[in-house]
Amino acid sequence: MSREILKMVSGVVLVLLGILWYFVRVPVLSDVLGSGGVVPFWRAFLLVFAALFGVMLLLTGAVIAWLGYDDYRERSVQ
Repeated sequence: MSREILKMVSGVVLVLLGILWYFVRVPVLSDVLGSGGVVPFWRAFLLVFAALFGVMLLLTGAVIAWLGYDDYRERSVQ
């Protein structure tokens, strides 16, 4: 498999993981956020991390897939 196609596939996988992050319940994370034993600062930090992690995966995957596609298109034109 060529390197460009591998980049595109890994980017698409990251995009799918970013989408699934919001629809699949993560029991460990929800237990930590739901319990009262976490210091308020860390609880807020974990909440922000949980909210932004999926978007970060989605955008990183989209950029990697786009770069892989661009390399693949450039290689096929030559």
